[in-house]
Amino acid sequence: MLSLVPSAAFQRALRKLPPADQRTVLEALLKLPEAFGQPHIHHGLGIRQLRKRVYEVRVGLQLRAGFTVVGGSLLVQTVGNHDHIRAWLKENT
Repeated sequence: MLSLVPSAAFQRALRKLPPADQRTVLEALLKLPEAFGQPHIHHGLGIRQLRKRVYEVRVGLQLRAGFTVVGGSLLVQTVGNHDHIRAWLKENT
């Protein structure tokens, strides 16, 4: 199973969210390592490939977490709305 690695940038972005949103994000991310790569399971999580080895997972209607696959790890790099994820994608790929 893949390991989940939160980046410092993700942790800073997470702290800016309201506590209820923080819990929702963390609950979704905890399901991610087991579901990633299993289409029937990850379809319910709303995982979507954005670029090669770059993905997002939907966390409710407004929030998304951006992550990359690095070796045997899922490196969670940011969390925010759709526009935030698009900006992160532009800056980092």
